Amino acid sequence: MKLSPPLHHLAADPVAAPEGVTVRCAAANFRWEQAVSDGRTDEYNAYVDVVATHNEWQGEHKGYLRSFVQVAKDHPRVSQSFMTVNSLAHLKEDLDNTYLLRLESLDSMVDSALLGPAIGEAFWLRFFNSQKDLRKDRLSDADEKLRGEFVDQWNARRVQARPIFAAFLNDFGGDLPAFVKADWPHLLRDRLGLTHWPSTPGKPLPVALICYTLDEVREARLAATKKGSVASFSRPTVLDTEMSAAFVPAPLLVGGESYGYTLDLANTGLPTAFTPELLTFPIEYQIKHIKALGFISRAHALQTDAAVLDARNRHVQGLQGQPGCGGFGEALP
Repeated sequence: MKLSPPLHHLAADPVAAPEGVTVRCAAANFRWEQAVSDGRTDEYNAYVDVVATHNEWQGEHKGYLRSFVQVAKDHPRVSQSFMTVNSLAHLKEDLDNTYLLRLESLDSMVDSALLGPAIGEAFWLRFFNSQKDLRKDRLSDADEKLRGEFVDQWNARRVQARPIFAAFLNDFGGDLPAFVKADWPHLLRDRLGLTHWPSTPGKPLPVALICYTLDEVREARLAATKKGSVASFSRPTVLDTEMSAAFVPAPLLVGGESYGYTLDLANTGLPTAFTPELLTFPIEYQIKHIKALGFISRAHALQTDAAVLDARNRHVQGLQGQPGCGGFGEALP
């Protein structure tokens, strides 16, 4: 990215490194990002304006996300991720239809205090121990009412029309019935680089496995009334998410199929294969999208700054070994 002089200064490693591993890694992400257009960079530089510290930069970055990326549902325009200004990061619109996976926290949804008549708790108690029922097309009238009310409440609480991070089912074996029998909560948490889960040490985090199709995303975009959308799919960039050491930008390859690649929290070697990640236009969840319920009950392996930095360095070195990517990024000593 062609950052403004104040941001270019803060992104330099000698300036960022003394602020700690998280700041250092987030700054490196901006240096390495290749998929943000000059036009979007100019808008970002103008929004952030002049900042003197990394804390000020982080605050302005959060404001940028709220204003342009994680937009409210009633905002007249779509997330900038799907607008012309982000065309450098857009994926092919005619990607073959296939299934996508997403891991969602249900922590607030199963808290009856937030849902009045305990809809979330009742849904969890009914379907956690009867997950085959969860995936059935038709149940009793009472069960249909319960899961319908749950999904309605869930969608109502999703007050932002933010891009949805997702991965391909095919990269997890392609067999959903087999996948839901595995330890999918921890597998997805680790493979997708979700270092913030579980958010409370010692407290299991209830999660849902979400599965939807690329065609559903395309249909949602075409049906949307918001202005400005020109794409249904995009690769994640540093301007689409919070500043984080768990996010690493990916090299930009030609051809419209240049995905992001997640940081695998469980990998202990030099990676030779990566999990593709993309952003999809936001959709409303339906009953059929919830494929399984589970818990994230144990911590991931990257519990120290040294472990995070080592994992990132190995990830970057693995990317550098891919065709045409030798000059991407750098190992941070």
